[in-house]
Amino acid sequence: MIKKIFSVTTCLLFFASAHAQFGLFASAAYIYNGTSSSFYNNTAPGLGQDIGLLGFQGTDFGVFEQNSGNLKLIGAEIKTFKGVADNVCSGTLYFTVYISGARPASPVFTPINLGFYSDCFAPACGSFFGSFNLAAGGGCCSDRDQKWQNPGFGVAANIDLTTYVPGNYTLEMYYAFAGEDGGNGCGTTKYDNNNNNPVNYSASFVITAAVPVDFGNIHVINNKTYNSISWTTYSEAHCSSFSLERSNDGIHFNSIATIPAAGFSSSILSYSLDDKNPASSVNYYRVKMMETTGSYQYSGIVKTENKKLNGCYISGNSKGLLGLNGLQPGDEIRVLNLLGTTLYYNKATGNSLNINTTRLPAGSYFITVSNTSSRNVLPVLINR
Repeated sequence: MIKKIFSVTTCLLFFASAHAQFGLFASAAYIYNGTSSSFYNNTAPGLGQDIGLLGFQGTDFGVFEQNSGNLKLIGAEIKTFKGVADNVCSGTLYFTVYISGARPASPVFTPINLGFYSDCFAPACGSFFGSFNLAAGGGCCSDRDQKWQNPGFGVAANIDLTTYVPGNYTLEMYYAFAGEDGGNGCGTTKYDNNNNNPVNYSASFVITAAVPVDFGNIHVINNKTYNSISWTTYSEAHCSSFSLERSNDGIHFNSIATIPAAGFSSSILSYSLDDKNPASSVNYYRVKMMETTGSYQYSGIVKTENKKLNGCYISGNSKGLLGLNGLQPGDEIRVLNLLGTTLYYNKATGNSLNINTTRLPAGSYFITVSNTSSRNVLPVLINR
């Protein structure tokens, strides 16, 4: 049965002679493009026999990061027909990839077997059990038509096209289907190859070098006395660690914590760290990603404001060092004895300060932290 939709050119493509009784009337590659999987029609686009809604020939699939897995040739489908005395035995997709503009004289094509999927009955549209998702297409077929498909009931080819080195590439393909006119054999092979003009069906894509890390959003949750910072990565390559950095002015940052990175990943990963000692003021945060090569990359910046009830506080008192935290740049710090005599004076340049107490006798003291708007007094006991 010859489909009425064929143009003269299409008929010449599929029929070796006037007696040819089996042929192909639709073909499509099934491709994942980073966001969704769809059929891209090769034969018969727009002629009412389409398998999918998109066209393959001349398509630019876009730009993809190396080894991201975001461009895959998952499989394909063809629809064949035959007369009452004819036979169709098999279908095969052949594909090759090469640098655009540098097609080899004799390209090496990789076969993907399209297993028998279904004898059609009128009317039969969409997909069948075990085939590609119904929403992805699958096309209609009539009595004595057949569908040949990968994956169908088998395993998808699932060819990752992002494993190539960075460059501009051409994906070229054609189809072969075997059978016999007027018999039950399989000795005749016919082709669907875009008339080989100037090549078979072809589309293009670009591979770029892997970005060390593709940061997602960075968030900060203010818990009053401490902050929780979280971030995501969409991909990682050659990543060694993440360093959480904090700033009081959004310009000058210092590292406050470090955790290891996954190293290599093409999945969404989540990370988090807590800042237990934020400044009693505005705090800015960013994440610094370190590569195994020593290079680094920054995330975006987030900020929050912490207002502690007690302002500054003593964070440590041992081995001749007295630690203060919760300071603001410009705060004046004094250590006073019980008579009110100043034994130590300094001015804060950050949110923390260590005071050397080795020269102070053991006993009770007062620490004052003052600025133009407030004055805090902290009692402290120094032991030996």
